[in-house]
Amino acid sequence: MRPFPLKQLRLAWHDAGTYNKNIEEWPLRGGANGSLRFEIEIKHAANATLSSQSGFSGLVNALKLLQPIKDKYSGVTYADLFQLASATAVEEAGGPKIPIKYGRVDVSEPEQCPEEGRLPGKLTVKEEISN
Repeated sequence: MRPFPLKQLRLAWHDAGTYNKNIEEWPLRGGANGSLRFEIEIKHAANATLSSQSGFSGLVNALKLLQPIKDKYSGVTYADLFQLASATAVEEAGGPKIPIKYGRVDVSEPEQCPEEGRLPGKLTVKEEISN
């Protein structure tokens, strides 16, 4: 798999993976809400391998690749765009077509990002392979 599709998969997972079903109030519950576009969340420990990976464009560049699409289609939320990019990456890599439902709402400011610790911390390559 090329680096771009891999980054889009991880981008979608890291945006959605902060969901906490025990928190009723939105946006505090996290989830696929576009919050990963804010620097405060990009710097979370669990996102460290996404931010700068040897030879790969990293999370910041993955976000930059999606920005022209967001600019052209301003009515699409970041949350939906991240999930669409992930589903498209799976399909482009030879995987199945993943049906997507749209209508996610973006958080509007960095203060609405989930707190640090909702995702597991940075893993070594050996830990990632064995999990």
